[in-house]
Amino acid sequence: MFNSYKVQIIDSAICRCLEVNGQQTLHFIAPDTKPGIQKLYIVKDGQDICYVGITSQSMSSRLRIGFNDDGHYGYHGYKWKDKLNEAKLLIWSFADKSKDFVEAIEGELVYYIRKETGNWPKYQMEIHFHESSEEERKLARSILRQCLG
Repeated sequence: MFNSYKVQIIDSAICRCLEVNGQQTLHFIAPDTKPGIQKLYIVKDGQDICYVGITSQSMSSRLRIGFNDDGHYGYHGYKWKDKLNEAKLLIWSFADKSKDFVEAIEGELVYYIRKETGNWPKYQMEIHFHESSEEERKLARSILRQCLG
């Protein structure tokens, strides 16, 4: 199960919700709002996959960091923040899974994106690699199908 958002990017600094699962909204919904839950998220521009990330923060907190960081501590924020006006944001939550589990899915998913499309996600900055299980690879393939479908 995942939530699908349409978001608007304003002046490379604000990411505002417009829709969730086809319904108008101005806010993220649970479990995407809950800190402490592992989440995998994908940013799409039309059919192009721009970025795959993970977080255990609420999505609004994670996005705020990605949009506002200016490199003072070595992190310059999302590469896509000044490239898109609107995007699709897909979020999968894993309430009972470890960070390593979700990082393994992230690594496999990015690999499968490259294998399927011939390209890495357009604005990918890093990937976490872990030895993966068949369950993690199966989940990554399922997420890819949902993403490309």
